[in-house]
Amino acid sequence: MFIPAARRRISGIVLLLAILAAAGIYQASRLPSAIFPSVTFPIVKVIADVGEESAARMMPTVTRPLEEAILRVPGVEQVRSTTSRGSSELSARFHWGTDMQVAMQRVEAETQRIRPDLPAGTALDIEWMNPATFPIQGYALVSDSIPLAQLTALAEFTLKPALIRIPGVSQVQIQGGRRREFQVHLNRAALEGRGLAVSDVVDAIAANHLVESAGLTERNHELYLTLVNGRVHGLDELGQLAVPVPSGPPATLAELGTIRVDDEVSYVRTTAAGHPAVLLNLIRQPSANTVDIAMGVRQLLHDQPGLLPPGIRWITFYDQASFVSNSVRGTRDAILVGMGLAALVLLFFLRDWRLTVVAVLAIPLTVAIAGLALSVLGQTINLMTLAGIAATLGLVADDAIVVVEDIEHHRRRMAASGSSDDPAAVSIRELLPALISSSLSTIVILIPFALLGGIVGAFFKPLALTMAITLVVSFFVAVLVVPIVIGVAPPPLASAGASPAPSRSARTYAGVVHLFLRHRSPAIAATVLLIVGAWLLYRSIGTDFLPAMDEGSIVLDYWTPPGTSLSETDAMLRQVERVIVSLPDVATYSRRTGTELGFFITEPNRGDYVIKLKPHGQRRDVDAVIEALRSGIAGVEPAVQTDFGQLIEDEVGDLTGGAPQPIDVKLFGDDPAVLQQKARLAARAIAGVPGVEDVFDGLVIAGPALQIDVNSLAAARFGLTTERIHAALEPAVTGTVVDQIRIGERMYDLRVFAASSDSLGGLHLRAPSSGELVPLAAVARVVTGPPEVEIDRENLKSFVGVTARISGRDLGSAMQDVRRALAASGVLTPGITVEYGGLYAQQQASFRALFYVLLAGLGLVAVILLFQFGDWRAALVTVICAAAVLAGVLAALLITGQTLNISSYVGAIMMVGIVGENAIFVIHEARMALARGMTADDAWTEAAHRRLRPVMMTILATACALAPLALGLDQGSQLMQPLAIAVIGGFVLSGPIVLLLLPGLYRLVQPEPAQR
Repeated sequence: MFIPAARRRISGIVLLLAILAAAGIYQASRLPSAIFPSVTFPIVKVIADVGEESAARMMPTVTRPLEEAILRVPGVEQVRSTTSRGSSELSARFHWGTDMQVAMQRVEAETQRIRPDLPAGTALDIEWMNPATFPIQGYALVSDSIPLAQLTALAEFTLKPALIRIPGVSQVQIQGGRRREFQVHLNRAALEGRGLAVSDVVDAIAANHLVESAGLTERNHELYLTLVNGRVHGLDELGQLAVPVPSGPPATLAELGTIRVDDEVSYVRTTAAGHPAVLLNLIRQPSANTVDIAMGVRQLLHDQPGLLPPGIRWITFYDQASFVSNSVRGTRDAILVGMGLAALVLLFFLRDWRLTVVAVLAIPLTVAIAGLALSVLGQTINLMTLAGIAATLGLVADDAIVVVEDIEHHRRRMAASGSSDDPAAVSIRELLPALISSSLSTIVILIPFALLGGIVGAFFKPLALTMAITLVVSFFVAVLVVPIVIGVAPPPLASAGASPAPSRSARTYAGVVHLFLRHRSPAIAATVLLIVGAWLLYRSIGTDFLPAMDEGSIVLDYWTPPGTSLSETDAMLRQVERVIVSLPDVATYSRRTGTELGFFITEPNRGDYVIKLKPHGQRRDVDAVIEALRSGIAGVEPAVQTDFGQLIEDEVGDLTGGAPQPIDVKLFGDDPAVLQQKARLAARAIAGVPGVEDVFDGLVIAGPALQIDVNSLAAARFGLTTERIHAALEPAVTGTVVDQIRIGERMYDLRVFAASSDSLGGLHLRAPSSGELVPLAAVARVVTGPPEVEIDRENLKSFVGVTARISGRDLGSAMQDVRRALAASGVLTPGITVEYGGLYAQQQASFRALFYVLLAGLGLVAVILLFQFGDWRAALVTVICAAAVLAGVLAALLITGQTLNISSYVGAIMMVGIVGENAIFVIHEARMALARGMTADDAWTEAAHRRLRPVMMTILATACALAPLALGLDQGSQLMQPLAIAVIGGFVLSGPIVLLLLPGLYRLVQPEPAQR
């Protein structure tokens, strides 16, 4: 027999287990840590930039050709585009499971194929969107005494090279700041006095400030490269650069205007902690450890303090590593506390510390070996894998409890009968078939997760894999390790107490079991009541996508009225910042204007704040802080529109190819004017729904355009073309970058500004045909164009997305009210179609997929029971009991104020396997009793009585093991809190179901004794 033979080699077995556990702990400590698993999100984003061009012209010349090109890529599911002034942003969503490296290469190939058809100078930036695309660390450089340009140079040339050398860092993004450049500000009188146009100066610089090769030549036995060099190396040399003057001697640049080194022209502003700042965002490699990168940054600044000169402050405005480490630490502590509580439960029931130690040590041993397996399979430490381990704690304890309790039962029975058999060997021999089937019943429900697609599959496949590995390891530990260890030094019989239930309680329990066995109506009534109650609870309980989490940071998107200048926007936002710093909950913040924390196109009047909150315990919860910010900002700057969220929540929305807001109402139509009217009407209707906040009508309006309408006939008379007019006009608007000047190892732009004028019409152009100077007003008309609206399209159809957030209520009920409000508002008229996107669309798709998983789990559990017992009645009754236990899951969620979300849904699916596991043991016990000659009623009574103590132990041990997670006290545990509550609620109800309802229902469908 295996067990006696194994006991003779107990030393080797113990050493092997110790080595496996140590290896598991070591490997788990070295696994990369991140918020979410390494998920391949099927999104490729393309941003096209042509400079300053109208949105109406961008659509046919840039956006539509790119849309059509990307739609030709195999596997594309949806192409969504946003067209703005001078920029187009396109998101291509592929089927889940697509090889995204190949997909990105195909997108690049298709966009390059149409490159000649795009406007000259179009810049394309293509990114594959995944969690590693978003920053994990955000830092700000601020100073009270050092200029912003010097901070920018420090960030670019000193800090960026040092940070990018940290293992795991793939990119260091620098936002904001100021870069220095050489500027030539031409004097209007000096130009007119010499008969020069601005284009003459620009052409002279371009023709002279260059280095050209004249070829190679051999001299003095050496090979020389001949260079013609006209480049300048500083202000003095630049001032002496000559410009030809018609009918006169050449003039130097110094004679034509003012030359200086100044900050570049920029329409981006960044601040932090109330000061202009340079922001540095760290992007990790997909397989990198977030926590290790943060430690690497701290170590770098500690080892090289000279990287930050005196007078410069280094501010951390976003720290995902802190959230990751706190989540990992909190979950680890919850597991340890849960193990301690479970140990107390087992000690109370078993009344022997040695049996308790064996049962409890099976939990960390199983977790350690499972950690080794996760390392071998290339998994990471993230919220999903941690949730998988935490969710199986009760099941791991259940395996050990079943074996320990059954061995102890056989040892007592054999001691009473005087048998000399090995109780552990006898127990395992009798229990093994049921153990195999019960373990399979909890493992097979995880198989459908492997078939899931979409966001729920991407997130929960690692969780299901972790649970499956842990349960497999738990089975082998329970079957092979626990019996061997118990048999080496069995406790004395006197120390093992009897069941703690008093005899009167035992008799009462037996009477209740007989009631359900002899009278069918209580079992039927209770089952129907539970199933109907589960349905009613499902209809009434709130629904969400992800559980509400407090990440410790807030992202605040904002936009000022269309056309607001950058300086005016900046002034308004400084009032907003006074509100932010006035809150005692805020630790620090950063602000971007004209750009965002992510891969987006952004108008100069838009941007975002990342607000870092103080640690838990020193502040209010994040929803209260958001509400205080929302009301405070509305009080001081009502013209500033806001949208509040959290970074991880928004990241999930961005990675799924839709809007990050929970509510996203997409209105499709062909008439832009009608679409805009309906969007405003929809926004007003949605704003009236209780609990709906931050409503945005989806209309992003750029400022007015200053349009130069060229008279082609007049221009042709002077030999002027639109291209030459544009080249002459650019210096008068933003200045023209003619070339670059090298100083040491750095390159600086050389920008020429036209002489200031009250009117662009007075700008003089050089006529190529006659050489005379022609005022712009003679060949073009300067008019102010109307503001433009960004154009959104999805699969070549125009739409407007009306978005909103939710405060103080669940997503499902809010969307029901939104649908009713839209139906009553008159938005849905002929020609207008509506689709619901955002997180609501993700929730609906995820719930459908999880419902199929639930059905598949019920079917697979039925298959296990059919293989085990060969009786369809056992499978049918177990499936009915599994459906009934959902009432406990939903009731627990309702009582604790939780919603049905993807986390709690997974807990409900787990309960299907758990009920199947417990049902197998009860049926197994009954069939053994029948085989010993008992009557059917006595056999089921015996089985229910026999399973009472292990079921009670399992329920209480599981509840205690998951209690720390169910309380959600630690950061990050909120993602697992609904799952833990759902499992506890299901476990509590599963006891009466499998001990009372199952026997009664089984006797109902099979009144005759079942033969083994």
